[in-house]
Amino acid sequence: MDSRTQPDNSDREPDHDPILVKRALISSWAKRATNLGYLLFGVSMVAVVWGVVVDFTPNTSRIATTALISGCVVLAPAILVQYSVKAAVRDERENSL
Repeated sequence: MDSRTQPDNSDREPDHDPILVKRALISSWAKRATNLGYLLFGVSMVAVVWGVVVDFTPNTSRIATTALISGCVVLAPAILVQYSVKAAVRDERENSL
């Protein structure tokens, strides 16, 4: 958990505020999904390079295509969720009493 996803409120404990706990959980899952998405993009790139250098078989093409599509499906929502969490934290900091 970094400072961008957790507000700087000295009067509230993050362990006792259910909104902050839920936000931290969502941020954690979004970070994991982001890492998975980038990993899938990496697998796709390795498969394409392997196909160009060694032998471009139908299985290589299937691996590259499946990894690329899966990476897009996982990564796009994860990035949106991360930006949403950061915006919520920023809004809470700006509008805090």
